[in-house]
Amino acid sequence: MSIVLWALIGYAAGSLPSAWVVAAITSNRAALDRVDRERGEADAHLLLQGRGRWLAESAAAMDVLKGFTAVVLAVQLAGPHEIAACAIGAVAGHCWPPVLYRLAGRGLASAAGSFLAFLPVEMVIAGIVRVLGSVVKAGGLLSTVGFWAIPVVAWWRGQPMPYVVASVAINLLISVRRLEGVEDDVRAGVPLFRALYRRVVLDASAPV
Repeated sequence: MSIVLWALIGYAAGSLPSAWVVAAITSNRAALDRVDRERGEADAHLLLQGRGRWLAESAAAMDVLKGFTAVVLAVQLAGPHEIAACAIGAVAGHCWPPVLYRLAGRGLASAAGSFLAFLPVEMVIAGIVRVLGSVVKAGGLLSTVGFWAIPVVAWWRGQPMPYVVASVAINLLISVRRLEGVEDDVRAGVPLFRALYRRVVLDASAPV
């Protein structure tokens, strides 16, 4: 029962609509009116960035913090299975919130916060890989590589098996979330394999 409870706590934290909160507080809610994931992929954070980069950065920071806060609480109060459930729940809530789904994210930020709470060394390694990706102009690819390295490094370091399983599950959730838009790519003439590759591996919404 406690595992389910911690999963729900993580899900509730991950569901916090950071972009909406920032937009509402700063009277920029109009910037989000174009976001509608039923009809398009106008990312809420990108629209906020159009009103000021610090707005988008604030929303992204909140996304990281909501994952970190829930999981670090579990780390202090619960065991490995509960911690793993909370981390998975936080990412699921970020990707598929019960309300304001049009403002849902793709899970990376909340996953980063969650990993920092229960697999900090592994997350730092993933972050370094991501920074290197920015330097060599391959941010999407190396971000994916870095995140998938987390369960490998966790297993190699002898972390509890629930942590390893959770890190795999989180990466799978992110991959599934990235599939949104594949149908549009295929209808636009992009071959299915290429569409899947650039969505899941490169996290790219435009042809590359």
